[in-house]
Amino acid sequence: MTIVIAIIIGILLLGLLVFVHEAGHFLTAKLFSVKVEEFGFGFPPRIWGKRRGETIYSINAIPAGGFVRLMGEDGEAAGNPRSFASKGPWIRSGIIVAGVIVNLIVAFVLFTALLSSSGYRSDIPLNIPTTGEPLGLSFPFGKQTNGVMISFVSVGSPAQKSGLQSLDQVVSANGQTFTTISQFQEFVLKNSGKKLNLEVYNLLDRDSRFVVTTPRVDPPKGEGALGVLLDEVTTVRYETLPEKILAGPAHSVNMLYYQGKAIVALFSQAFREGTAEPVTSNVRGPVGIAALLGTFVGITGTRGIWLLIETVALISLILAVVNVLPIPAVDGGRLFFTVFEGVTGKKVNPNIEKAIHTVGFGVLIALFLVITFNDIATFFG
Repeated sequence: MTIVIAIIIGILLLGLLVFVHEAGHFLTAKLFSVKVEEFGFGFPPRIWGKRRGETIYSINAIPAGGFVRLMGEDGEAAGNPRSFASKGPWIRSGIIVAGVIVNLIVAFVLFTALLSSSGYRSDIPLNIPTTGEPLGLSFPFGKQTNGVMISFVSVGSPAQKSGLQSLDQVVSANGQTFTTISQFQEFVLKNSGKKLNLEVYNLLDRDSRFVVTTPRVDPPKGEGALGVLLDEVTTVRYETLPEKILAGPAHSVNMLYYQGKAIVALFSQAFREGTAEPVTSNVRGPVGIAALLGTFVGITGTRGIWLLIETVALISLILAVVNVLPIPAVDGGRLFFTVFEGVTGKKVNPNIEKAIHTVGFGVLIALFLVITFNDIATFFG
């Protein structure tokens, strides 16, 4: 599958998540009799639009999300009973947060389906992507079993000759198991020059196999006895009855915890090194996400389906969290003002709120363009 076709398929899947998010706003607005003036995919300028009933359904030029434009969303037409501005703060809050709730439901359902699938394992790396430094994760839910994973195999090394691959998790070596990198390294050194019978499980292929290899007694400078780089990985299992019943939400919390720790670690690394490279090399926009989704579509068999569902669920979860943050121009920014009104009884001047959202929207579009340029340079450079 070419990268262009992969991106097109990925855009369709990403668009589906945007659609269900905006459908949450749309249906909730209809429930409270608020007039929906436009249901748009992407941001203006408009490429195509068609009016059905009182609503224009449109496709727009900037594929960075979507929107539902409501009558009175900027405070106008407050006297019209079908205006968003005429509704109380808590009804407005419900309409605003509806898209986030739909994205959470999608993530919960998909993770539940995955975790109930026979043979599926929730394997999660425990290291910073760019440096391999341990993140020190202890997940809030589930039973966590740590292990050792091969992240890179040197050319011409014993590992390569024996068929070891990146993303191979070491299940056992000569019947012995390992929970840390240091344990495995010590074992390999003690057995230099001797044959090792390894059982490995590849996290991408989702398949186990046995490999026989012999660590070098005197490896080249800069390489270890096997010629591999190692990371730590954990498998999380949900075993208690409450965890099994709420596996989807529990796994969602675990994934948010993991993403939060990883983001903090990347920014900390960037601060220490005085460069944004650790962050920019790991951040992906719609083009990068679409390419990733499209790549998973091209993987045949059950493993491709698992990877695709897992990634779609995670993206839906992240969309929910990002949209609920108090950032101007996104749902969370608007929610902040409605909740403020509901709690204090004081309404912020609509012109001031509109100005804040306009500036926030401009910043988000600029950020989108920078990230998209980086994605294009990565995938097509």
